[in-house]
Amino acid sequence: MRIVISEDTNKFYRSELLSIDPSMEIISLNPEDSTNPSWEKVPESDAFFMSYQFLFAARDFPEIFNSLLDLSKRMKFIQSGFAGMDAPILQEVLKEKDILIANASSIYAIPIAHYVFSQILRWNKRIDQHIELQQSKSWTPLGGDGELTNKTLVILGYGGIGKEVAKLGKAFGMKVTGIRRNPVDDEYADEVLGLDSFEELLPLTDYLVLALPDSSQTRDIINQNILKKLNNSAMLVNVGRGTAINEQDLSDALHDKEIAAAALDTTKIEPLESSSPLWNTPNCFISAHDSAHSLLSIPRAFSLFAENIKNIKNGDQIVNLFSE
Repeated sequence: MRIVISEDTNKFYRSELLSIDPSMEIISLNPEDSTNPSWEKVPESDAFFMSYQFLFAARDFPEIFNSLLDLSKRMKFIQSGFAGMDAPILQEVLKEKDILIANASSIYAIPIAHYVFSQILRWNKRIDQHIELQQSKSWTPLGGDGELTNKTLVILGYGGIGKEVAKLGKAFGMKVTGIRRNPVDDEYADEVLGLDSFEELLPLTDYLVLALPDSSQTRDIINQNILKKLNNSAMLVNVGRGTAINEQDLSDALHDKEIAAAALDTTKIEPLESSSPLWNTPNCFISAHDSAHSLLSIPRAFSLFAENIKNIKNGDQIVNLFSE
């Protein structure tokens, strides 16, 4: 078996890879330099760990893009370090029908779920207002809602991230409903329903969490019509793709107090333009698409790659294998 990895992956995990197959040929590359060693000289290989280093390099250094694409075309299997498949380099690789590719959606679910609840508790316990009171040296009790027990949590896009959010929701004593295209029973949610049930849940929803991919079906799914159906004490949290929200409609809804708050880790255009109304929208909490960041993400990503190397070697099913 011949595999291709980054120099850092080789430095920290080479021995673990060789424990899978001592005869494995390992080729390590500098993700930011396609000439030293030369990517052109890499022969056809069984697997490529396209870690976040390669993916960021393809995004940030245009001269890397074509070299990475050419390298990818000589691979039988690619393990992506990203959860989504909408990065331009991955979109190009997906056009190659003979390459198996897996995403890394499962490794980011825990930190993203923690982000969701950091924002929910931020609003529920009125943390921002407490900070303002401290800065003004004002001893003013302010409880907010007090707790999350019996609050209704609806998760639109109930995949790996949604399940981790649901798990935490149940730990807080919330009523949890997952929404997905093909509903199946799940151990974490109280119920998992189809998209046709979504709108009827809105008037009773306290927290609406979006964990949707980008697609023609999900773009602007959150719009004026949907926002008006939410109760005016509801909070919206988006950790999926920014394309799911009509941002002007959301800004208007917050200004008009049709909903109470929103936390956005993603936006339609990133970085968010300085002219966007969201920056100055009341109770709109914006972060720079960093909810997935965790010191544990790198070892988790490698563990997923190693698991899939074992699966390939043993003829077992690849985890997170992408299919249209």
